[in-house]
Amino acid sequence: MYAGYLGGYGLGAYYLFTRQRARVDPIGPENTLGLTTGPLTGTQAITGNRFTAVAKSPKTGGWGDANCGGKFGPALKQAGLDAIFFTGISEKPVYVLVEDGKVTLHDASFYWGLTCSEAEEKFMEAYGKEAHAAIIGPTGERVSALAAIISDKGRAAGRSGLGMVMGSKRLKGVVALATGMVQVAEEEKLKGLRKRILSEYYQQSNPSYEFFHIYGTPGALESGVLEGDTPVQNWRGWKKDFRGYKKIRGDALLKFKMKPYGCWMCPIACGAYVRVPSGPYAGEGHRPEYETLGAFGSMCLNDNLESICHLNNICNDYGMDTISTGATIAFAIECYEKSIISKEDTGGIELTWGNHETIVRITEQMARGEGFGGKVLGDGIKKAVERLGEAAKALAMECGGEELPMHDPRFQPGMATVFVVDATPGRHTQYGSANAETDFVPSELGHPEIKDKYTYSGKGETHKYLSSFGHVVNCAGLCMFGSTVTPATAVPEYLTLVMGKNFTMRDILEIGERIANLRIAFNLREGIRNKEMYKLPKRVLGQPPLSVGPTKGVTVDNEIQIREYYMAMGWNPETGVPKRAVFERLGLDFALEVTEPWY
Repeated sequence: MYAGYLGGYGLGAYYLFTRQRARVDPIGPENTLGLTTGPLTGTQAITGNRFTAVAKSPKTGGWGDANCGGKFGPALKQAGLDAIFFTGISEKPVYVLVEDGKVTLHDASFYWGLTCSEAEEKFMEAYGKEAHAAIIGPTGERVSALAAIISDKGRAAGRSGLGMVMGSKRLKGVVALATGMVQVAEEEKLKGLRKRILSEYYQQSNPSYEFFHIYGTPGALESGVLEGDTPVQNWRGWKKDFRGYKKIRGDALLKFKMKPYGCWMCPIACGAYVRVPSGPYAGEGHRPEYETLGAFGSMCLNDNLESICHLNNICNDYGMDTISTGATIAFAIECYEKSIISKEDTGGIELTWGNHETIVRITEQMARGEGFGGKVLGDGIKKAVERLGEAAKALAMECGGEELPMHDPRFQPGMATVFVVDATPGRHTQYGSANAETDFVPSELGHPEIKDKYTYSGKGETHKYLSSFGHVVNCAGLCMFGSTVTPATAVPEYLTLVMGKNFTMRDILEIGERIANLRIAFNLREGIRNKEMYKLPKRVLGQPPLSVGPTKGVTVDNEIQIREYYMAMGWNPETGVPKRAVFERLGLDFALEVTEPWY
């Protein structure tokens, strides 16, 4: 099982597909919530610090997963578990303690209602500095679709609405005591490999490493706006519409930077703590990531950096996905502009572009489930459209129920394919042809190249190759960003030394392909065909195209890209359903019920 699916959402997909019946209620007792690590999590493998939450998504109705770094993943491994799965619903709030391979349930009434930061501090007071937790806040407790699972007071497993699943089970959190060691097959050789890679790829002059180390992901905000990658004004504008973009770029955040930090044993240390010293948004917390700056900044035309730091703190404390929250507010502002929402509806709040005070107030309402923000916007865009009516649908920048992240297919067309062919729609942390288009790939990967990103035909094999590699990166427990700094050949080397089984790049690509097919099989069994149900808004594809900027005149032909990816995968290009022979070749015989036969 581990050789075939590794861990992360590979292990999660295998577990849920073989143990959970189809069509269960996502927030009912039969939906399984899993917290899974990868075989490289908690080892000497560089950036081996990720864990993944998995469940049927209450937002999409299909497969759901969310990836997270920090210290919790390694702590769970060091506490003696690779993964932990939950079914049922507790009669009262509980938390789980994992120590030396033992799992115990405890009353969480004392912790229920606390913010994520408050709860984590209380857990550390109770169990010591080796205690690390994955927690929901008040937003998850009230079972909101915006809820995220938070660790380290600001690392978020935010996508797919899995904090909502955790809240529906009345599970406040999982506390892991990192008191043990993660056993690997070849410890000394693994240490030697780590030392060599650090020397050759990190300690020398490496622009990617230096960029992430100094600026973190926020460093991409300015170039993203200028190039047309970062969406502006609910995906309808460009820098001319957001002249304050320089005020929220990576350089601007340096003035608030207190100190850098990294996830467990990560040499890149792309995170940072920031402090706003005075004013209405004074406070300390995690530095906002690129996605957060885009969602609360360029999407809403908000150039008040202090407010974005404060909004980030609200989301981290209450346990909310910053992408979905900011995107929902941008959607609401445009609805207000077009009189779909009135001042009477909002209770007197003026939802106008760039109004940072309003954005903060609405976010607080969404976090608490109060007022217009909580009652209308508090479960994301799809539910808001249902509450506001058909007129709002054209302004809804979501796909399959998931708010879109801050990367524009008009700049990198392969991202349009990622958004709709992956089992989780609107997912920006999956490898695909977009990586080749922007040269965001590790060295020595050996993938088919893309010479012209706006030549839409001929990308299918590239997308299959890169997405398969990316699935292994995620499921092994590695960081996607770190994987672009490290040579691709390190992945099979790491797995060989950790698992004691020889892995080649060919093995890696086959494992990734198997995981991709199984996640799609889960969707099909739930009645979801990506080709029919995961549709991108016309605005996102450039229909009509922008009239200014670097992506002026671009309309993405995603149908060709999707079709050729399906053909490369051996799926029916008309339906997106895998052929029977593909599952037989990959050892997915237990899932053959969802396939189509060869004709």
